[in-house]
Amino acid sequence: LQEKMVLNLKNLILLIISLFPSKLKIPLYSLFGYKISRNVSLGFLSIIDIETKAEFAEGSKIAPFTYIKAKEFYIGKYSIISPFSFISVPKVYIGNDTKISNFVIIRSGHVTKYSELFVGDLVHIFPFVTIDCSRKVTIGDGTGVGPQCNIFTHSSYKSILDGYNVVYNNVNIGKRVELTYSVFVAPGVTIGDDAICAYGSYVNSDIPEGVLAAGLPAKVKRNKDQFVKNIDQIQKLDILNNIVLEFQDYFQLTEGRHPFNVIICNYNKEIKIQNNTAYIILKGYTPIKSNFTYAVFNIEEGKCYNWGINKTDFNALRKFLSRYGIRFLTC
Repeated sequence: LQEKMVLNLKNLILLIISLFPSKLKIPLYSLFGYKISRNVSLGFLSIIDIETKAEFAEGSKIAPFTYIKAKEFYIGKYSIISPFSFISVPKVYIGNDTKISNFVIIRSGHVTKYSELFVGDLVHIFPFVTIDCSRKVTIGDGTGVGPQCNIFTHSSYKSILDGYNVVYNNVNIGKRVELTYSVFVAPGVTIGDDAICAYGSYVNSDIPEGVLAAGLPAKVKRNKDQFVKNIDQIQKLDILNNIVLEFQDYFQLTEGRHPFNVIICNYNKEIKIQNNTAYIILKGYTPIKSNFTYAVFNIEEGKCYNWGINKTDFNALRKFLSRYGIRFLTC
């Protein structure tokens, strides 16, 4: 009875804290032992209940109307958990520059000592996704989990004593995987790096690296060399030039003004830094110059840098590039 009273008191305190603005929340959560870095944002009515270890890296954001419950919780730099998301898993690790969108449910339906969520860097989990972490779910760097996808680590409802199959097993999704829309991933499945699972697929067996899989159940339909084109450096530069032209038109349409200057650099082109300019580097090092206002999107490194460029403009270009699958870690 005493333990129940203490639990109820803690829940009441966490609910009260959730009503406070972020600047007041942070020192209050620190009293619970949460490690919170600079520029972290904790939204209105975000209830965060971590039992033993909580760490919020620089620039991470927990949006309003979210619920997080775990024993151990880590969220990496500049990662976002969007409004109306629900996470209840004993152990949670979320990497850098990852986004969990609205109305995502991640929970351990049947809690065990193996219940865990591991999400890498630059992952996007789209709205209305459900992930069951009764066992461990691993999602690799750069993977996209499309709207209304379901990932389950258990298949138990009908009685095992009546001869029905009951399965509990981990799910491993590799790097740069695309689960397009309404894909169901069953317990025990491993999906290889760079694989694509098409709309409505039921994935109940392993999918090799780099293939296109589809169907009920999902089968390999194409190998990587059958649907991925080989693009040389000149073609890549032409593609980037077209994207930048589209971005400039988009920016003028949405913001009513011209964006900053954007220069595309090949690996063998000397870069002369100018103020208020963004450089997209296809191949090569990132130049660091003091006393200049500029930004760099280094495709070879997969990283972006901002030295004083307007954040709205910088983020607009970054988001526009992501339309074409070109994504960057924040540095």
